[in-house]
Amino acid sequence: MEKYGILTAPDTLRFERTLPGPIEKVWAYLTESDKRGLWLARGDMELVEGGKVTLQFFHQELSPVLGPVPEKFKDMDQGHSFTGKILRINSPYLLAFTWEGGSEVSFELEPEQAGTVRLTVTHRKLTPEQYSTAPGWHTHLDILDTRLQGKTADNFWKLFLQLEAAYQKRLAPAAETGMLIRRPVAEVFEAFIDPAITTKFWFTKSTGKLEKGKTVEWTWEMYNHTSIVQVLDIVPNKTIQILWGAAEKERNRVEWTFRSMGEGMTFVDIVMNGFHGDQQDILEKVSGSASGFCWVLAGLKALLEFNVRLNLVGDRFPQGK
Repeated sequence: MEKYGILTAPDTLRFERTLPGPIEKVWAYLTESDKRGLWLARGDMELVEGGKVTLQFFHQELSPVLGPVPEKFKDMDQGHSFTGKILRINSPYLLAFTWEGGSEVSFELEPEQAGTVRLTVTHRKLTPEQYSTAPGWHTHLDILDTRLQGKTADNFWKLFLQLEAAYQKRLAPAAETGMLIRRPVAEVFEAFIDPAITTKFWFTKSTGKLEKGKTVEWTWEMYNHTSIVQVLDIVPNKTIQILWGAAEKERNRVEWTFRSMGEGMTFVDIVMNGFHGDQQDILEKVSGSASGFCWVLAGLKALLEFNVRLNLVGDRFPQGK
């Protein structure tokens, strides 16, 4: 069974575990304060629909193994708590209640062979910014499994930090590509700043040069598509950062980095992130964006090195797809 949580919808994370049973024991670890406090958070629960849920998190108490609290979570050093409301309950198979930030969590239990229990945890109504709960859930569920086996869990924050980077790549991956251009940094940098040059290898029309704090529009006339581009930062001959997307659509952050690779040569890195959707949607967007920027860099290379306009972006979808 895959232990990593997955996005089943743009606002929904799901985790599955096969745990030591019986089901009544796992249910007790969900609903009884003293047992739940061993892996998640202690606090009383009124086990009826509409009942009050109190969760008090003390991450350092989940294991006898001591360790430092990460700096960005120092505000949790003395604990963290919130209250919610039970939405659905069917002992010992289903428990659902509201979570902080307007989200909702459900626990579904199903007996399996050999006395094990399948636990499905679903966290709904999440914003992309709340995907950061994923390594937390993964860590808490690993500790639950360890506790049910009668073993000692490792330090929560140590386990959390080991998972955080992996979830960043899984749930918020970036489209990345790069290319060596055999021209000086200043010339390569200017090719993305000045639409008089950029329109020779990428979009076909622009409302102006890129300047920090300025908003411009880029248009691909062959595709009847326009993107709004907000320039976040520019460091001459080093970096360009923008936020872009079509009106009323998803907006993504893109960063260009320009590095001198010796006399008359420049390596351009492009990173784009901020994709939304379920896990499959996000992976398709990452793949498509990385591929698109490869065509852009290939067109730039041909233009600056050989003064050839290949029209790669336009020819990629000749039917106007």
